[in-house]
Amino acid sequence: MELSAIIPSNGDVGTIGNKLRSRSMTTIGHVFIPLDREHDGMVPTGDDREHFENLPVPLALWQPFEECLSDHLSELSDGEIDREQTFWFEAAHVDAMVAVVEAEAVTAVPELRDWLISLADFARRAAHRHVGVMFVIS
Repeated sequence: MELSAIIPSNGDVGTIGNKLRSRSMTTIGHVFIPLDREHDGMVPTGDDREHFENLPVPLALWQPFEECLSDHLSELSDGEIDREQTFWFEAAHVDAMVAVVEAEAVTAVPELRDWLISLADFARRAAHRHVGVMFVIS
């Protein structure tokens, strides 16, 4: 499916987000963070998507992401890190998730590194709000 990036309400889109403003890409899913605690732990659907920021997960980066991070992150997440899955990181685990993502970004290929850095920046916003991070992969 072809989707354009959705820009967060605060306009902060990170490295890959800046590249996505002007073009479409094929995505395999999205990473969601709620704007407030009231929506923490909820799966965004239809009308309530306005209560979440999201970061697209590019199809081309899913397999490299899964190969380098699924083992490390599975210990911190609820749900199975796999295609056609929803998995999430409770607010208490978001800082640890960010540390793992940043550590892997150091040695990742440039395209994946850019997305991992954007993911870490995105997840930091969740940590500041004391909310979790949810991946919805299709």
